Amino acid sequence: MAGNIIPAIATTNAMTAGLCVMQAFKVMRGDLHKAKNVFLERSGARVINSESLRPPNPACPVCGVLHSRLVIDPSRATLDDLVEGVLKSKLGYREFSINNEIGTLYDPDLDDNLAKKFSDLGVQGDSFLTIIDDDERNPHINLSLSISERELPEDSKPISLPFDIKIPRKRAVPTNNVQENGNGAVTPPTAPGKRKRTSSLEEPSIEGRQPIKRGKVQSGPEEDDMILVEGANHGAIVIDD
Repeated sequence: MAGNIIPAIATTNAMTAGLCVMQAFKVMRGDLHKAKNVFLERSGARVINSESLRPPNPACPVCGVLHSRLVIDPSRATLDDLVEGVLKSKLGYREFSINNEIGTLYDPDLDDNLAKKFSDLGVQGDSFLTIIDDDERNPHINLSLSISERELPEDSKPISLPFDIKIPRKRAVPTNNVQENGNGAVTPPTAPGKRKRTSSLEEPSIEGRQPIKRGKVQSGPEEDDMILVEGANHGAIVIDD
């Protein structure tokens, strides 16, 4: 048994590694649009199958985050340079918050840190800032900025984005007018039914449902010490007085 398993592991690993390297060359050359997902399978007509890469899903918490790089001059850059000079003027943010691994550095109700330098806030090279759009109607997806420190010329801005980025909007989640019953099943709502007239022996019912009959009390002579009640199942219940 071991003699059959060990060669199979070696050959499968070699095939997988070779396919990964072939796709890695496309990424290194900048031909990301040519890269593909490759699968090894035995059920189909071909052993090796592939499909094109799918774009990021804005609703996904993993691939729905846009990553970019932010270059700062640690001796001059302040948090206000990022808020006013980049996020609001260049990227079109309105209401948003800035967070890092320590906590929240800025939001519309927390502007005490605007005049502080990044070094005073514990933001250094190779750290990350996460920008969360708080717009309720049409928010951007989360933006993750990797901090790169560099000494910039005095006549230039102390903070810059090395790449032009376009931040997608979050996909609106459709809301279906459905109701959930006690068992967790989701059922579409039904239009309110019309009540129809019933006799005195029937409960009011909704159209489309069978009326519920009340029990009928049969009154006998006064000397009878017995009450007879007829149920809906045509049975009789005798109650002695």
